[in-house]
Amino acid sequence: MNSINIKQELDTPHVTLSYEDSLIEFIGKSYPDNAFTFYEPIIKWITQYFNEESQTHTTINIKLIYFNSSTNQILYNILDIVNNGVSKPLQINWYYHEEDEDSLEDYEDIAEEFPDLNIQTIIY
Repeated sequence: MNSINIKQELDTPHVTLSYEDSLIEFIGKSYPDNAFTFYEPIIKWITQYFNEESQTHTTINIKLIYFNSSTNQILYNILDIVNNGVSKPLQINWYYHEEDEDSLEDYEDIAEEFPDLNIQTIIY
């Protein structure tokens, strides 16, 4: 399985999908014109990754300082894939700035929807 590394652009985040490092990471802003087109290969990769029987410990870092409603829906889709995939040791980190109440509310909504994923918050 190949790793994917997408550079951050003005309206899309830096994305790391590293099979070798068992790392999935989203950093920056996400408000692309067509979020579904941008995230389609990412969703395919994550689906394949979480359908494998490997028991490698996986880390998911979400450090999005801004994202639109389409990206929000995609985050739910991604976490649903993770939640329903083959069980792997997992750590999900939700990074937010201590003064960003919106990001904290987004975390709370997602954590409530996916309690079994035990998503951790990290203030930066």
